[in-house]
Amino acid sequence: MISIIDELETRAQKHPEKLLYSFLDTKGRAKESYTYQEFLDRVGSIAFHLHTTHRLTPGDRAILVYPPGLEMICAFFACIKLGVIPVPVYPPSAKGFHASAGMMGFIAKNCD
Repeated sequence: MISIIDELETRAQKHPEKLLYSFLDTKGRAKESYTYQEFLDRVGSIAFHLHTTHRLTPGDRAILVYPPGLEMICAFFACIKLGVIPVPVYPPSAKGFHASAGMMGFIAKNCD
C-alpha cells in the first residue's frame, strides 16, 4: 500500500520544482507557496523536530494550533510522516478567548 508521503516523495523526485501548494490572500494573490521539494523539506524538518524535541512516536496525538496557512498543512503532513495523529484546531482569538481556550482544553483532554 502506498502512503500519501510515498506519493509526494515520488512526485518530488519527478518534478521537484513544480508548484504543489499556494496560499492566497482575499484578492487571490499568492501569499506563500511551496514546490514539491520545498514542501517535503519543510515537512521533514518539522517531523524531525517533533520526534527529537517532543519525542512523539507513532500513535501519539499532536494538537496543531495554527492559523490558516501552509505551515499548518506542513505540520499536518509531518505528523502523518511520523505516524502521529494530527488534531488541527484554530488558535484562540482575542474575541471569545476564554471560550476558545476552553474548547481547546476539551479537545486536548479528549485526545489524551
